[in-house]
Amino acid sequence: SEGITKKEAMYINQSLTFLEQVIIAVADRKREHVPFRQSKLTHVLKNSIGGNCNTVMIANIWGESAQLEETISTLRFGTRMMCVANEPLQNVHKQWYQRRVRANIFNCSIR
Repeated sequence: SEGITKKEAMYINQSLTFLEQVIIAVADRKREHVPFRQSKLTHVLKNSIGGNCNTVMIANIWGESAQLEETISTLRFGTRMMCVANEPLQNVHKQWYQRRVRANIFNCSIR
C-alpha cells in the first residue's frame, strides 16, 4: 500500500511539473511550441490554459509553519498562472447558425 501511494504521488508530481512547463510556455508570447502532449493532464486542459474559455485557478494554502514550503510553492504557481492570458470567444457552430438565419428569413417572408 505504501509503495502504491508513493508511485501515485510520483505521477501526480510529474503531471504538475508538466503543467507548470505548459503554463510557462503559454505565458511566454515569444515561444512557438507549447508542450501540451507531455501528459494527459496538460492535454485535457489544452483549451482551458490560454485557450478559448474563462479559467479559474483555486490555490489551497496552509497557514502552519510546517507547510510553509508548500504554501510558498503554491503561491508562486498561482503568480505564474496570472501571466496566462485567455481570450474567451463565443463558440458558434456554423451549420447551426446558418439554419437559424434561414429559419428567421423564412419566418419573415411568410408574414
